[in-house]
Amino acid sequence: MTEDPHKPGYDPTQDVVLDARALRGVAHPLRLRLLGSLRHDGPQTATQLAARLGESSAATSYHLRTLATHGFVTDAPELGRGRERFWRAVHRSTWFDTPDRDAPERELGEAYLRTVARIYAENVEQSITELAGWPQEWVRAASLSDLTVSLSAAEAQQLADDMMALLVRYRDQATERAGDGSERVSMSTQFQIFPRRGQLDALLAARTVSTGEPDEPAGSAADEPAGSAADAPAGDGGQR
Repeated sequence: MTEDPHKPGYDPTQDVVLDARALRGVAHPLRLRLLGSLRHDGPQTATQLAARLGESSAATSYHLRTLATHGFVTDAPELGRGRERFWRAVHRSTWFDTPDRDAPERELGEAYLRTVARIYAENVEQSITELAGWPQEWVRAASLSDLTVSLSAAEAQQLADDMMALLVRYRDQATERAGDGSERVSMSTQFQIFPRRGQLDALLAARTVSTGEPDEPAGSAADEPAGSAADAPAGDGGQR
């Protein structure tokens, strides 16, 4: 859970890398939502989280305890009054490499990534729903786009690193300028880098024709390309 992924933006003192055991502890839709809310909105009780997420307090309490067992959240006793029990996130973001093809946790890793992707999509849907109530300058500042680029695997990896480095630069600048009087809010940023449907099939077929032997299957589908991280959720996030 502590291996350094050697990626832009990763800080071993603030971020966590999922190993097989930790993956089992967090790969659940409600746990990911609980963790994301604690990271983005700060310490909360199980009752507060239940109201925010539309769940029962019994369910949030159970899954918070599971997250605590795996080291993702911890008590914040200084905030509680009486029997109140506040929880806080231990890490700033989660980083995750898609397991190898034959790894026993491969299926669980894919389920984790699918859940992260659904949460990302829900966040975008919610933002679009809220657009009408935003000041116009913030509406203009928001963006939703995609772009198809022809890349090698190495170039795709470099693009992911470059984009993460850019986001980290803006994050660090915001930290340095905190308190300067500028109006700032937390901005959700996402990017995905995947081959277009069918592109790798055509490439592998061409390799087979040229060599006469089947090639290895295409690489991992991860957060977020292999070696990337997932802020679960948005991590922030991500991070992939």
